[in-house]
Amino acid sequence: MNAKALLNAKADVLALARLVRYSQEEAVRLGMSAVVVECLRMAGIELAATIERGGSEESTENAERVRMN
Repeated sequence: MNAKALLNAKADVLALARLVRYSQEEAVRLGMSAVVVECLRMAGIELAATIERGGSEESTENAERVRMN
């Protein structure tokens, strides 16, 4: 994978992680079942782990932001 494609992939994973986090918050707000909320939470954790596996300091900061936001 070339550098540009790799950067795009990282940006896509980060955007997806933010979307999952937002979806989790909305699921809680709307009173959806605990199973739905837990599945979204687990998806967010997996995406944050994927971001961290990117290996750079920036990736770790992005993963922390995903968890906190």
